[in-house]
Amino acid sequence: MRGLIIKDFLYLKNTWKNLVIIFIGSLLISIALGNYLLTICALPLILLTNTINTFQTDEFFNTDSYTLSLPLSRRQIITARYIYTFIMVITAFFVGLVLFYLIHFIIKPNHNGLNTDMLKYLIMLEGTSLLVDSIFYPVIYKVGCEKSRLVLLSIVMLLLGIGSILSVYINVFDKDFIDFVAIINFIQKNGVMVLSIVVTISIIISYFLSILFYKKRDF
Repeated sequence: MRGLIIKDFLYLKNTWKNLVIIFIGSLLISIALGNYLLTICALPLILLTNTINTFQTDEFFNTDSYTLSLPLSRRQIITARYIYTFIMVITAFFVGLVLFYLIHFIIKPNHNGLNTDMLKYLIMLEGTSLLVDSIFYPVIYKVGCEKSRLVLLSIVMLLLGIGSILSVYINVFDKDFIDFVAIINFIQKNGVMVLSIVVTISIIISYFLSILFYKKRDF
C-alpha cells in the first residue's frame, strides 16, 4: 500500500517546473495588487488538484489492471488513495504556512497585504477542496474518470435548475425569507468548525461509497 502512495507522489516530479511557474506568477500578481492571499493559496491548491490528476494518470496508463494483480485488496487500494489525499492536504497547508512566513520576514508587507486571516482562508479552501474530492472520488470509482465529468456536470446543472425554480416560483432567496447577513456572520465566526464537521462526514461517506463502487467495478 505504501508503494501506491509513493507512486502518486512521483507524479509531482514531472510537474515541479509548472509549480514553480505558478508560484512566480502568483507572486508577481500579489506584488502588483499589494495583497499576498493569492501567493499563499495558489500553490497549495494546485498541489491539492494533483489528487484528481492521479486518477487521470492511472486511467491513461491503465494502472488499475497492474495494481489489481498485486497482493492487495481493493479496500487497501482505496485506503492508499485517501491516505495520499490527507498527506497532500497537510503538505499543502505546510507549503502555505512557509510561504506566509517567508513573505512576512522578507517582503514585510503591511497588515492589509498579509495577515493571519489568510491562513484561515487557506484552511477553508483546503476544506472545500476535500469536500469536492469526497464527491469526485466515489463517482470516479463508479464510472471512471472520463464519464465522471459528465455525471458531475449533470449534478451541478440539476442543482442549478432546482435553485432557479425555487428562486423564481417560491421566492426562497428573498431577503425577507432568508437573513443572508446573519448567515454570512455565522460563516465568518464558525466557518472553519462547520466546514470541518461537514468535510469529516463527507469523507467518511465518500470512503465507504468508493469501496462499495470499486469492489463492484470490472476492468
